[in-house]
Amino acid sequence: MSPELEKVIHDLTLRMLLIRAIQEGDSPSSLTEREALILQQLLERPQMTISEIAESWPNVSESTISMTITRLWREKGYVSKIIKPDNQRVTLVQITDKGKTAIQKHLAQQAERYNTLFQAINATAEEKEMLIRICRRGIEYLDTHLAQMQKPPAKP
Repeated sequence: MSPELEKVIHDLTLRMLLIRAIQEGDSPSSLTEREALILQQLLERPQMTISEIAESWPNVSESTISMTITRLWREKGYVSKIIKPDNQRVTLVQITDKGKTAIQKHLAQQAERYNTLFQAINATAEEKEMLIRICRRGIEYLDTHLAQMQKPPAKP
């Protein structure tokens, strides 16, 4: 990546994060990035074990994920935890209606920030289409890369 592109991406990301911080302030309903990503996982798969959630986070310990889920459960009521009856060592995590509302609000705010940005910069239809194609290629690459990161290493 060219230094100029790297700087522009960094600068844009920083400003989007600053706008998010200003919009959300110290709202008790605001979500950390980790909380938001966990809730998004649970929107896609409504019931997961803590281990299954943690598998998506190769550089984060399972205990850190567990603590985040406990905070989402105890303090915010965004998830429920159920001990699996046939194996009491396994805890199932489900998103609650309150959690669905919180993540949908979070995603709507995020979409609003990007929509405002694209309206403000007067992106042409062609530029928007090009950005969509670039983002789709990025998503495809990252999905492949993430799947590879989650696979256990091959045994010799």
